Amino acid sequence: MTNNFLDITVLPYRSLSKKNFRNLMIIVSIIFFSIGVFFWSLGAWPVFGFLGLDVLLLYLAFKINYKKGEIFENLKLFKSNLVITRVFPSGKAQKWSLEPYWTKVDLLNTSPNEYKLVLKSKEKVVLLGAFLNLNDKKKLMKRINEALLMYKTTAKA
Repeated sequence: MTNNFLDITVLPYRSLSKKNFRNLMIIVSIIFFSIGVFFWSLGAWPVFGFLGLDVLLLYLAFKINYKKGEIFENLKLFKSNLVITRVFPSGKAQKWSLEPYWTKVDLLNTSPNEYKLVLKSKEKVVLLGAFLNLNDKKKLMKRINEALLMYKTTAKA
């Protein structure tokens, strides 16, 4: 008999790897530098500075995006409880402990294109995977439901 029915870490999806980000920044920098030199040669030297500012702002926007993407959630279902831990980019962690026998998973449609994955157990409600797309929320819901079903059938035996 297993003591751990579920152990999942949920991370936000990032379509651009750090290596590809570096390559993108090199390409953008070369293109903008070339355009800047062209305008400088025409006597419009301020354009060169504004293009440099554009590259800097693009870099900062990606860095902020990557920092926000460092959030993750961990779900562990043991014999005695379901533990959900959310770790923020700052390192701060939130932790919830739910009674697995009473836990239900719902996908709530809160607005036309917004769905929330919610775990409910007695009086506790935990929102999961706010950073996931609808397809990933459905997959996560299925995995949690399967683990809860396995837990409940094992608990009855």
